[in-house]
Amino acid sequence: MTTANLNLNKNFDEKDLIRASEVLKAHKIWYIFTHKKSDGDAMGSASALFESGVNLGKSVKWFSPDKTLPEVYKFLPHSNEFIFCEEFIDETVEGLLYVFLDCSNEVRSVSGFDVNKNINALNIDHHEDNSLFGRVNCVDGLASSTCEMLFRIFMADNWEITQNIAESLYTGIFTDTGGFAFSNTSAKTHMAASKLIELGVKPDKISDFINQNKTPQDFLIWARVMSRVKIFGEGNIFAISVIYAKDFEETGAELNGTEGLSSMLMTIRGVKLISTITQYPSGEIRLSIRSREGSPIGAGELARIFGGGGHERAAGATVKFPIEDAVNELEKIILNKYHECVNPD
Repeated sequence: MTTANLNLNKNFDEKDLIRASEVLKAHKIWYIFTHKKSDGDAMGSASALFESGVNLGKSVKWFSPDKTLPEVYKFLPHSNEFIFCEEFIDETVEGLLYVFLDCSNEVRSVSGFDVNKNINALNIDHHEDNSLFGRVNCVDGLASSTCEMLFRIFMADNWEITQNIAESLYTGIFTDTGGFAFSNTSAKTHMAASKLIELGVKPDKISDFINQNKTPQDFLIWARVMSRVKIFGEGNIFAISVIYAKDFEETGAELNGTEGLSSMLMTIRGVKLISTITQYPSGEIRLSIRSREGSPIGAGELARIFGGGGHERAAGATVKFPIEDAVNELEKIILNKYHECVNPD
């Protein structure tokens, strides 16, 4: 299996796909775990694997550290069957396999997973900074999404891909590639999408589910964020904006109502890197970062400075200090990295 923590594709072996498939088939009980702040890839991969497990006669449970999952993805099979779980469930049950989907490390999902206990865990992911925390790891840092990884596993070992499974996989691929617009979209990604369409996926149907779902309250909070956008740096290549806890209360927007905002800010002409800083009503402060070609610092690199992680083009982090300090620190680090890049000496 792979051992590097970055550029995982360099050591990725296609045999990892078969090994992951064999491990899944060998266990009769699957506990599926997804990450905090679930997105389309996390939910799509969990939905697809859950459906596959049911079809194979497995006993399947889906655990999430989120009390509620995004309404936009509730069209996915089994999305209402998840179990809220903040702490890892360490059970000694014959035939039990823990499956972590779209989690770059053991703390990205529920807390309490002990990497030193050699827990029977399968780690399926596509983040280039994955810590390879599973007993078995199937991680390709060049894959567009965890759903693409699952598709490759299924195809490698001739799993049945029903229309429900195909729609779930397509959802994760579609969302993690920004509708096939991000740089993580490869020939393999398009081939996977093509096959899923052959299996019955209607691209317009999935696009409508995902993109035509904003509420009036969502637009009110988006308007506030847009009004606060700060564009800075030489050539105006950076942009940041802030979402305060009071914005959710005053507009009536749900917590997931801001999904898509970061990608929207990336449409500003000339901007190469953006970040939204969100203060949730719980007090948690979260950075969402996006970058494109030409940015002196990648999204993943910036997120790791704040203890987070992700891809070169899309990443995030949770910060532990007041939101105004977070904004100031973020701007300072971005500018420092920019000056290091243009003035290396």
